[in-house]
Amino acid sequence: MAKRTTIIDIGSNSMTLVIYEKSSRFAFHLIEKARSSVRIGEGAYENDGLLTKEAMQNAFLTLCDFVEISKSYKSRKLFCVATSALRDAPNQKLFINRIKEELKLNIRVIDGNKESFFGALGAVNLLPFIDEATTIDIGGGSTELAKIKNSKIIDTISLDVGTVRLKELFFDKKKGFKEARAFVEEIVDRLPAHFYSKKVIGIGGTIRALSKAIMREENYPIDTLHAFEYRYSDYEKFIKKVAKSSVLALKETPISSSRYDTIREGSTIFYVLNKKIKTKSVITSKAGVREGVYLYDILRNSNLKFPSNFNVSIKSLIDRFALLPKHCAHSYRICKELYSVLHVEFDKERKFQNELQLAAKLVLIFNRLNIYSNSDHSFFFLLENLNFVFSHREKILISALLLFSQKAKVDNKIYKIYKDLLPDHDTMRWLVFILSLTEALMRNRSLSSIKCEYDGKVLRILSKSELFLAKESLKKIKKPEPFAVIITAPTNTLNNQKCLLVR
Repeated sequence: MAKRTTIIDIGSNSMTLVIYEKSSRFAFHLIEKARSSVRIGEGAYENDGLLTKEAMQNAFLTLCDFVEISKSYKSRKLFCVATSALRDAPNQKLFINRIKEELKLNIRVIDGNKESFFGALGAVNLLPFIDEATTIDIGGGSTELAKIKNSKIIDTISLDVGTVRLKELFFDKKKGFKEARAFVEEIVDRLPAHFYSKKVIGIGGTIRALSKAIMREENYPIDTLHAFEYRYSDYEKFIKKVAKSSVLALKETPISSSRYDTIREGSTIFYVLNKKIKTKSVITSKAGVREGVYLYDILRNSNLKFPSNFNVSIKSLIDRFALLPKHCAHSYRICKELYSVLHVEFDKERKFQNELQLAAKLVLIFNRLNIYSNSDHSFFFLLENLNFVFSHREKILISALLLFSQKAKVDNKIYKIYKDLLPDHDTMRWLVFILSLTEALMRNRSLSSIKCEYDGKVLRILSKSELFLAKESLKKIKKPEPFAVIITAPTNTLNNQKCLLVR
């Protein structure tokens, strides 16, 4: 099994390297990322698509460094793909042959449909479940779209309009939004109607920069772009404003200065496309072509999908950090048993069962990461590493439950920060209680099963072990309601059984 794989993406606007490491058959995590702002397509769109000598030399030097990085990690596989600028260049072979001869690196120039497919493949596998949507990936030389239906990629298309192309043809020539918009509209009018969708998945630097600005504008509590979602109508005027702005006026917006050079062009394309598609909501994806190329390799024998009920984020964390993986699964089972008798009190529709049980699966890992009892470090680490597949509400709930379980109660100060993304306070108290109790019942690290009964006044936990440490821990756990908790072992008689009654 090739544990480490390098992906190099040669785009019109930048070049990026990522290295992924597999921890098991389908689980993986990012171990290295490097990016260069080299624009291999710079100047090409005014020169019949020809790559300039300077652009090719800078791209060559970047690839020299990328190859060295890959070698340092002893990557067993290296995939290098190039998109719009290189595929449109009449002199592409001059560059490709030099790279092959001097660096022993094979560049695969992919067409627009393949680029669109890879971007959608990364998004559909690494975002929360999406039944129907259209992906939009705005690049430097082209814009790719893919239609997703029933969680499958059913069609792709590539449009010959991108940020660098628009910049060189219009904005650099002092032609403004009006002329650029008309140019984009003429191209977008060719888009088939089945690409229209209420939900758009945004891929690429432009859409991520706009999402980042929106998060800043509304003081969003989580600094995570992947799976960030917003209603398009709430920010359509803002996107149009960015597209019409001068570079100087961009300083008055929350747009990052590193994006000033192409954000107007990208926003123009995004604005026109959303008008055409009739977008209602946008979900941001940090997974795109690079992730799609990687997933195409590791999922090639499984219909390009992860197995059912497989969560790549959870499995990766268990692979890397669980010293007792069987106990992670057992903690999940204990939590499930507790929840099965208590959920009627606070979660009759079982809305939060999955997140609670996944938190239980990670509780021993959280404790291990809890360096010198500073649980804040573990909280932010998990929040970052629960990036794939989860929505923001799911990932913050799992992370908050693990953090609060260390305190055996809801931390109101922290709860207030993330309140808009979390369940109501009473529900949180119940969830934290169950997770805290689960952790207590795991204190002796046995794999003994438990049985629970609850009548509204007493929670009885029947165990094959005495669970002395659990009984001690019960004193510190804050209950959501006044009821008794009794832990007892079945081998004891009524006269000599040792139990703890918590009122």
